[in-house]
Amino acid sequence: MRVHAARINRLGCFFCLLFCLYSCNVSRYLKEDELLLKSNDIKFLGKEKVEGKRTLKYELSTLYKQKENTRFFLFPREWFWLATAGPGDTTAIDRFQRRVIAEPPTIYDEKLTQSTAEAMRYFMQYKGYYQADVFADDQVKGKKTHVTYYVSAKKRFAIDSVAYFSQDTAIHRLLQANKSQTLLKKGAGMDLKLYEQEKDRITRFLRNNGYAYFYSNFFNEPLEIDTFQRANKANLYLEVETPFNTDAHTAYRVGQVHIYPNYSPLQVAGELRDTIINGYTFHLRNNDFHVKPLLLLDAVHLKKGELYAQDLFDKTNKQLSALGTYKFVRIRQEIDSTNLSELLFFIELTPNAKMEIGADFEVNYTNRSGSSGVGNLIGFTLNPSLRNRNLFHGAELLVTNLSAGVEVNPRLADDRFWNTVDLRIQTDMYFPKFRDYLGFWRGLHEVPLGKKRRLLHSDFFQALKENATTRISTSYNYILVLDWYQYNLFNATYGYDFQRSPTKRYIINHIGIDFLKPITAPEFDTLLSVNPFLKNSFGQQFFVSLLFRDLNFVYNSRPTRYGKSYYAGVFFDLSGAEIWGINALYNEFALNPTTFKIGKSEFSQYAKLEADLRYYRQYNTKNSFALRFNAGIARPFGFTSDVPYVKQFYVGGPNSIRAWAPRGLGPGGYEDPLSRDQRNNIRLYQTGDLKMEFNAEYRFDIFWRLKGAFFVDGGNIWTLRRDTSRIGSQFLLKTNTYNDCDDPYCKNDPFFKQIALGGGFGLRIDFTYFIFRTDLGIKLRNSFPRINDSPVTEGDYWTDFNKWQLRDVTLNLGFGYPF
Repeated sequence: MRVHAARINRLGCFFCLLFCLYSCNVSRYLKEDELLLKSNDIKFLGKEKVEGKRTLKYELSTLYKQKENTRFFLFPREWFWLATAGPGDTTAIDRFQRRVIAEPPTIYDEKLTQSTAEAMRYFMQYKGYYQADVFADDQVKGKKTHVTYYVSAKKRFAIDSVAYFSQDTAIHRLLQANKSQTLLKKGAGMDLKLYEQEKDRITRFLRNNGYAYFYSNFFNEPLEIDTFQRANKANLYLEVETPFNTDAHTAYRVGQVHIYPNYSPLQVAGELRDTIINGYTFHLRNNDFHVKPLLLLDAVHLKKGELYAQDLFDKTNKQLSALGTYKFVRIRQEIDSTNLSELLFFIELTPNAKMEIGADFEVNYTNRSGSSGVGNLIGFTLNPSLRNRNLFHGAELLVTNLSAGVEVNPRLADDRFWNTVDLRIQTDMYFPKFRDYLGFWRGLHEVPLGKKRRLLHSDFFQALKENATTRISTSYNYILVLDWYQYNLFNATYGYDFQRSPTKRYIINHIGIDFLKPITAPEFDTLLSVNPFLKNSFGQQFFVSLLFRDLNFVYNSRPTRYGKSYYAGVFFDLSGAEIWGINALYNEFALNPTTFKIGKSEFSQYAKLEADLRYYRQYNTKNSFALRFNAGIARPFGFTSDVPYVKQFYVGGPNSIRAWAPRGLGPGGYEDPLSRDQRNNIRLYQTGDLKMEFNAEYRFDIFWRLKGAFFVDGGNIWTLRRDTSRIGSQFLLKTNTYNDCDDPYCKNDPFFKQIALGGGFGLRIDFTYFIFRTDLGIKLRNSFPRINDSPVTEGDYWTDFNKWQLRDVTLNLGFGYPF
């Protein structure tokens, strides 16, 4: 009987793993009376409906007094602790294991278990389950125990009524006038967390009505709850107490506002010169305004004589900080000794450094070789930057960014060492005020949408006017791929940056003018001659928008109690619509219709939409999961036949599908011959009109600063119409067979058969300020089948690992996480 060596190796690895797991048995290190806690669980008893059971179970799990140990890969971390606990375990390796890998074993403590059950019972009452009961049951197996907490919730009490009152008659009147806004709604389930939120709401309401020194500790505690009037119903009585030794709170008005525009902690009062502008007192050093005073006053919303409002105080602080020209913004308030019902405000503004220089350096590595073993590229990029604050004393900000990058082929045996040169300069001028372009936004706000609504919501328009900054940007980008092509791209835009909230941001451009001037080498000209799709998209052209150019919306949520967070990015780009409209109108009346050009340069018309959706889950401090879905579509319109090459989509590379090189996958089921060419596989150029991509990563700590990740990437790009030079590239819902091609596989599969899959493992070193990343990717499924004599099956798309070699691994280097 013959036994294959591969099978013997597998069996050997299996028994080796069993031996390692046995040798890591923790039980043999425990004392006779010790048990190791292996798991905690929570189960609900009874048939009563529990609202939000999943959320409630998670909240209860945070009350565990003891938690089971985690693992280092397959091995329990407590084993490393116990295995190095002997008196002779003092070597450097032993100390490293205890400090970095090991965890103290969780020895089961019955008292802590009972304490956990009691804490859970109190929490259930906090959530309105006043008759709840919790008990624990431990199941012992050998030297290990598994604890289950049984929760008998019973029926939850609901709010029947809420009463507000205070001995302070002014406060009492305000409470009665505002009680319709309460968060404690009749019929809602009792929850003392909701009560805490209601206290915060009332506190904010009173502070916005002059009570600058009102705090939540003025509520009578604990909350009075009457549960005897009706079964499973609760009547709430909320009382606001008066301050100590007085029978009423004081409602303050805004007194004199003092502004120190050049504040320094070392300044001497005698050095300051005072001047009053629009009722505000400015205290100046060196008789100089750092920022124009009227601009500062636009950001100050504290008006003398008005009732104090916390929202206006916070708004002033926020807008002064948003000017960007001050390093510190501090607003102090004091009671006026001559009028005890007024507050004096002192706004201390410490200027930031006028000039700031910074620089970033990036290194990336992309394996473009596949099985050929050549074509790997290392990229180096230097990004110096200069920030000039308060350029014209109006809190303007001028940001200049330079970028110089190269990609080289480190194999000296190859003909070409230098491959790519990428140079870029960009300047952005930010103005602190919102300037409505041609009344565009006011016009949208005034368009009615029904009886009470408008096309642009009033709150959004008001926030835009208050918080958006106006931006003018110009840039120049030069890219050279040696012996292939080079292009110059000039760009100018006018628009806004708008931080709507801490989680939402808009970047809007009205005017956009781009000029693309490519220059091709003879080898690339040969490629263009047989690829009309690429030729039509690679010409000299203008991208012009006069009313609307693009919109970039970003939403980045805060983590939830479960460690979940979400990211959504939407980008919409529109070019040439105005030029096309004017051109079409001209052709309606012209004797000789024409397409507008400037010399040899055409005006491109296209629309592009892209969405990037991400989901993150932080299981604990050491383990997390990340998921991304990215899709986009671009369409030409008007007189343009193909979307410009620089606006098309591509996949592959360190931040995309990592088993393929950038522009080395697709479109569709097409395989680029250059990817197999040992000399030209560093010149991949494949792009498409439509993109779908998904990525998933499981991230975990290994030890010290070293982290690991397992990942799966998938997706592809497609053309929206047939490209005869790239068979199989079109996005289709069903198979289409062609009779007019010479390709061995003259079929265009449906898009779902052309999804490519890659997977792999990554190592990341976290240096706090940046993360250095190494990802090893392998191709699992190709977008095209292996051609053989038999009919094509699904297995022909998948990688044949019987022929797989180590050089088929794609190495990617980069900084930061891929998404």
